[in-house]
Amino acid sequence: EHGEEYIFTLPCAYARSILTIPWVELGGKVNIHCAKSGYSATVTFHTKPFYGGKLHRVTAEVKHNPTNTIVCKAQGEWNGILEFTYSNGETKVIDTTKLPIIRKKIRPISKQGPFES
Repeated sequence: EHGEEYIFTLPCAYARSILTIPWVELGGKVNIHCAKSGYSATVTFHTKPFYGGKLHRVTAEVKHNPTNTIVCKAQGEWNGILEFTYSNGETKVIDTTKLPIIRKKIRPISKQGPFES
């Protein structure tokens, strides 16, 4: 809609409890950048400590690069409640468990390129 192009990295995926009930944990930093808007974000997926701590914890920071201003910080669980705090002091909360499920749109195989799936 705005002609923006985003470049982003992906988190690591760790296989946990492979000898019992296996599950996947996301960990590491994700960097998102849009040259046109001048905004970037860093999202950190925190892995659970060996003792204590929470699963699926995430923190994030959105920055307006031309002014070097942090416009938003977020914390919570990527599959639960996320709290966003904006530079003006406003706070918003999103419960991802209450969001509607939207099915993926996938092009037919005949219209996909050789490196798509």
